[in-house]
Amino acid sequence: MSFVNAHFVTYARDLGYHPLVAAGCFSIIGASAIIGALLLGHLSDKHGRRRLLSFSFHIRSIGFVVVLLSMGVPFLGIPPLGLVPLLAGILLVGFSWSSVAGITAAFASDQFGTTNLGRIYGTMFAVMPLGSGLGAYLGGLLYDVRGTYDVGIWSNVVLLVFATLLVLSIEERRTPMLQRATT
Repeated sequence: MSFVNAHFVTYARDLGYHPLVAAGCFSIIGASAIIGALLLGHLSDKHGRRRLLSFSFHIRSIGFVVVLLSMGVPFLGIPPLGLVPLLAGILLVGFSWSSVAGITAAFASDQFGTTNLGRIYGTMFAVMPLGSGLGAYLGGLLYDVRGTYDVGIWSNVVLLVFATLLVLSIEERRTPMLQRATT
């Protein structure tokens, strides 16, 4: 999501939107993130973490594809489609944004219990800023080289599809409630 944090407003401005429209669109990401975190977190309690975590990554990849449609996809012959796909795409990206953190914590707890959860989750979130910084940097570098965010956005799509498949490949198990409470 660092790519979005660092580059979304510039991306929208490059598409010709006023800075206030670009910033307003960015705020939609935050609002939909709250709804997504609450809804998908609740659903993961009822229907399993793995499916909802992979769904979160997948919905974000679809969101990025829809965002790409706003600027057009020349190699597929798709012209720029404007503000509606941009808004729809950022709603999907935002919806999945915060849900990943909560579902990941619950999934790690289900898989490994709570005894080492602090270490596991802490390590994950200690490493994440490295990837986050790299994502923002590479997004800017690709923009500087190409003059467009297309490769940066496509890279996000590919990595999110990979994450979706990787999560789906994990065998889901739930630590019994008694063990979770006592460990």
